[in-house]
Amino acid sequence: MCPPYEVTDREILRIIGKNIRGARLQSNLTQECLAELVGVHWHTIHHAETGKVPISVATFTRISQVLQTSTNRLIDGVPEPDSARIERIKKAMARRRKPKAA
Repeated sequence: MCPPYEVTDREILRIIGKNIRGARLQSNLTQECLAELVGVHWHTIHHAETGKVPISVATFTRISQVLQTSTNRLIDGVPEPDSARIERIKKAMARRRKPKAA
């Protein structure tokens, strides 16, 4: 089994939540107003901003659109994965998959 990620899911959600909150405040919107525009309950926005509960890709995309910001801005600050680790895993997995002879 692969070693765990360097950054936990919870940490990623907190970073994204902080970015959503910052963009919402910059747009002068309340959580309730953003929720109405996105089409979700305000608790969904609250939980997203606090990083307590993951949101769907569709909701994330709609939040980005309503806030008129890129999804990249909302994930800004999430550490990049370890590229050396990715390459090691790809090589190890490629060795396991030997092509069948015809």
